[in-house]
Amino acid sequence: MVMFRKLLFIFILLFLTFSHLFAQNDSSVFAFDASLRERFEAWNGMNAKNYGDPNGFGKLNDNILFQRVIVGFNYSPNNKITISAHLQDSRAFGWSLRNAKYPDLFKIKESNTETPYYIRNPNEEFFEIHDLFFEYKSLLIDSLRIKAGRQKIYFGDKRIFGPGDWGNTGNWTWDAIKFSYSNNQNFVSAFVGGTKIHDPEKTSIPFANTEFWGGGVYAHYHLPNIINIEPFYAYKTAGSADYINTLSFHRHWTGMRLFHHDYHSFVYDFTIVKEFGQENTQHIDAYAYMAQIGYQFKSLFSKPILSFRRSYASGGTVRNKIKTFDPVYGSRDSYYGRMNLVKWSNIADNEIVLEIFPIKKMSIEITYNNFRIPSPYNVTLLKTIQLKSGEHYLGDELDIFISYKKFKHFKFIGAFGYFRPGNIMPINNRPAKNANWCTLQVLYSFNQ
Repeated sequence: MVMFRKLLFIFILLFLTFSHLFAQNDSSVFAFDASLRERFEAWNGMNAKNYGDPNGFGKLNDNILFQRVIVGFNYSPNNKITISAHLQDSRAFGWSLRNAKYPDLFKIKESNTETPYYIRNPNEEFFEIHDLFFEYKSLLIDSLRIKAGRQKIYFGDKRIFGPGDWGNTGNWTWDAIKFSYSNNQNFVSAFVGGTKIHDPEKTSIPFANTEFWGGGVYAHYHLPNIINIEPFYAYKTAGSADYINTLSFHRHWTGMRLFHHDYHSFVYDFTIVKEFGQENTQHIDAYAYMAQIGYQFKSLFSKPILSFRRSYASGGTVRNKIKTFDPVYGSRDSYYGRMNLVKWSNIADNEIVLEIFPIKKMSIEITYNNFRIPSPYNVTLLKTIQLKSGEHYLGDELDIFISYKKFKHFKFIGAFGYFRPGNIMPINNRPAKNANWCTLQVLYSFNQ
């Protein structure tokens, strides 16, 4: 509570100071903005920590109202400088895994120990600094800029660097220094810093209590009407938070994305990533790729796009080498199934994707996912899912995702997901059952 009052006082002081400066300087720009996101989710047969076990964590039929409020301001005293500060409050009403009931559930720590630990709660942060940064444009040259402080960093399709914005707290938030150079559609960005933890009861001060230290480089080159090329590099090591600061690992990724969203009505998108480094005494030797090819039928109603997509990530350990791919700092909001049973790690996901655009500002995406585990030995998902001996088939998921932007300030989302288990061992001595999920979301954004 004391920290809350101090930060709130500082925030109000900054707000009043910049408002006063804005009133005195006609060339400056001060903008207050806020967003309110309300999302209702209904689950049947699973939750974030339990698939199909009525005696496991939480309820299997959760009805949850997720709420996220972001409020703050952007201040530009001139056309080169921007100062941004926003607060965020994330709550999960009716969630059976809420922090008040399971305070230890999202602690990251050594097995069978109480301390040390840090917390990574995906849905609850009761008072947090969403962003707090200083940006200077035209640094030395017109096309170079620097941004320092707490910020969201994402590029391209967000598969390598993404905010993970579907999660109520936001998966990846950086305390970093980022340099960016742009020339028309082409750019290169390089940054270094740390990612914040997600503790519902503690406000995270920028550059303190980081989960990971790391950084990366991401570039984009556009060859008109032919291809877009995006090479990248990323690095990750232990942060300063309790427990993780006792670990020893150095992970590196390098790769490239090649894509075009409309090459004579064809859609293609390819990403390949090599991971290397060391964890304790073991070497890391892993890889992943994504391949998508599709076609847009522009002469048909709603201009549908039909695509086939495969996402693969290696897994397991071979001859003392770690083969399990770590999914960098990527989002999985719209990848690997909407129900978040899996991530881009030790997975083979074959998809059929249909996108349609029936009216202006509305999109409907229907996806079918077939999941297989390349290296199933000693793998458990959601604390209950294990494959039968010698099997790789995890199951199938069907998702329908509808997005519609109405008026200036509102955006609506509706979605449904259905998972059918494959060759899974019995859960609590019972055959694994199907699970489903549906959601309705309203996002209201305001700026003044």
